[in-house]
Amino acid sequence: AFEPAALRHIAKGAAGSMRDALSLLDQAIAHGAGRIEEEGAGGVRAMLGTVGDDHLYALLDALAANDIHAMLAQADAMEARSLSFDSALQELATLFHRVALVQLAPSALLDETERAKLAAYAERLDPEFLQLCYQIVTHARDELALAPDEAAGFGMALLRMHAFRPGGTEKSVASA
Repeated sequence: AFEPAALRHIAKGAAGSMRDALSLLDQAIAHGAGRIEEEGAGGVRAMLGTVGDDHLYALLDALAANDIHAMLAQADAMEARSLSFDSALQELATLFHRVALVQLAPSALLDETERAKLAAYAERLDPEFLQLCYQIVTHARDELALAPDEAAGFGMALLRMHAFRPGGTEKSVASA
């Protein structure tokens, strides 16, 4: 038995390698006592240490609301769960890319459910600011090894997104 979301995590973890995918699948079966689930103690996310959508969307909500305290609280929650900050930065970059697609080429996203979910962020975040956020998180991945620890490096990326936010980057209703 399996959950499709759990298989997506395995596919991402394998990064295109069929051998790695089979190995991760075997590990997931053993880790989950015969079930391949996304969440829980025997879940694939726990096994891989991947960041869940709940943290990513909470970060995106806080960014859209210009709430640095909520962003840092999410970072603390991620650290408490020993999640990979490198993976978090990679997933944030992917999420920023997906939102930019909705802004500039919505038909490029074939999944209508995802497109609808990301449309609210595409409306609230200025395209230029979104591009800057993408650049900040991709560069932060390169700099993560130079930081005192991964949590500090991740926190600095969040602080940069807040500090370099141009005034009035949230789109007004009139300009939408």
